[in-house]
Amino acid sequence: MIGVGLVLLYFLLALAAAALIMQSDRYAVGRSAPVDADVARVFALARDPAHWAPLGAASVVESALEERVVLRVLCGGAESLATVSLRPDGGRTIVDCVVTGRNSLVDKARNFFGFREKTMGPKIEKALAGLSASASG
Repeated sequence: MIGVGLVLLYFLLALAAAALIMQSDRYAVGRSAPVDADVARVFALARDPAHWAPLGAASVVESALEERVVLRVLCGGAESLATVSLRPDGGRTIVDCVVTGRNSLVDKARNFFGFREKTMGPKIEKALAGLSASASG
């Protein structure tokens, strides 16, 4: 009976290891928010790395006028890219922020339980809320 239990345990461990290894080595976490300001104002604010402080230390690496800002973000020793896309919507702007990066083996294990989404999602939401407050104020 113990032998069957050990075989089952080894099988489950092998299955968990396979699931872990087969996860993507890239991650992407995104959020969207409407901002009550025109695209020009939101773009000017989005280019300021201080507005993205909840994500970590940020620096602008690319931008397309009133359309997109790409930032390099350093948070906890990990480097990510945050792509902020702007879409006009009447008198307001829809802001999409997607943070992408590479997963280490440890990150893959944590992501198995939704770690990245649970930690990065609220940071993106906080940054978007701050951007919206600055644009409205």
